[in-house]
Amino acid sequence: MKKKWQSIAFIATCAAVLIFFLLAPEGTTPRMPRDLNHADRKNFTGCLNCHKPDTLPVDHVVKGGGPTEGKYKCYFCHKLDEAKQN
Repeated sequence: MKKKWQSIAFIATCAAVLIFFLLAPEGTTPRMPRDLNHADRKNFTGCLNCHKPDTLPVDHVVKGGGPTEGKYKCYFCHKLDEAKQN
């Protein structure tokens, strides 16, 4: 009997997680174009060569005008455009 309730609780939890992810909104962050300027996503310090700190939102630069660091790197939110299919 105990095993039956554990199974029911497990299935209900999995269903709740699935419903949670299905109801999530679509991403609204602008994507980076697939071109030579954006190909090296790991060089996120290069972003500020074209995207000047004074033109970016306040939460996109740290004090002193440098790029964000750690888990706030540009390419974590701004993903590359999907590859074009022929």
